[in-house]
Amino acid sequence: MNQKLENLINLLCKQNLSYYEFIAKASQIEEFSSIFDVRDLAMWQILGLDIRRNGSNEIELNTRKRNIDEQIFCIVDIETSGGINSGQIIEIGALKMQNGEEIERFETLVHATFIPENISALTGIRVEDLQGAPSLASVLEKFRLFLADSVFVAHNVKFDYGFVSASFEKFGLGVMLNRKICTIDLARRTIPSLKYGLGALKEVLGIQNTHHRAMNDAIAAAEIFKAAVKNTPSVVRYTEDLIEFSKTANTVKRPTVSAQTVINFEESILQLYSL
Repeated sequence: MNQKLENLINLLCKQNLSYYEFIAKASQIEEFSSIFDVRDLAMWQILGLDIRRNGSNEIELNTRKRNIDEQIFCIVDIETSGGINSGQIIEIGALKMQNGEEIERFETLVHATFIPENISALTGIRVEDLQGAPSLASVLEKFRLFLADSVFVAHNVKFDYGFVSASFEKFGLGVMLNRKICTIDLARRTIPSLKYGLGALKEVLGIQNTHHRAMNDAIAAAEIFKAAVKNTPSVVRYTEDLIEFSKTANTVKRPTVSAQTVINFEESILQLYSL
């Protein structure tokens, strides 16, 4: 992300800016000021930045003072045919959640002409499965609208967020500015576990579904997210509090490793989250 843009968003995370200060700082971000009028707040919102101009003529980042139970989170998982430079998205699974409840779902395969054998072995998706699927361009347009300005949540968010954002840019849909949360980071601070991969946390929390398919992994990440949020301290009230907590809070103590300890630990965790 452009350093001036990152500085501007980080500042908005901490305080409101006067409208004129926001415009002055935004005008210095050449990659934006050269393609759209930075005074057009609707364009910022389309790119995923949840801002508004309040009654005091200030630009306010809504996630800074929005209660967590009012926030819409979009939990996302993608399957790809390779890395960000060599592959493309071949499946997207996403669900929107508010106050712990699912409110909307997005799920699709994506047309591709080649999938490496190791990817097919991992996901079970083969080229013939994608022959009648919609094009990547059309899927990305629809997903951009679905995502809107919700908070992007994923297990290892750096990969999913980076891949989706790069794909948006490639197809002329602009950089992604949505706030984001990594469920690995959040789980490390709220859920005692020996490991924090998706498979390990699914075992700890008793989540049973097929691994390495986009919607199933998004559902699993959503369950991890709900369990983690439930375990955050009461001082974590607003969305930006949760984002900051996921990055900076102390990690929970991991259990000691022994066969019996693992069995007892998993049983106690399952009992905790069934309450």
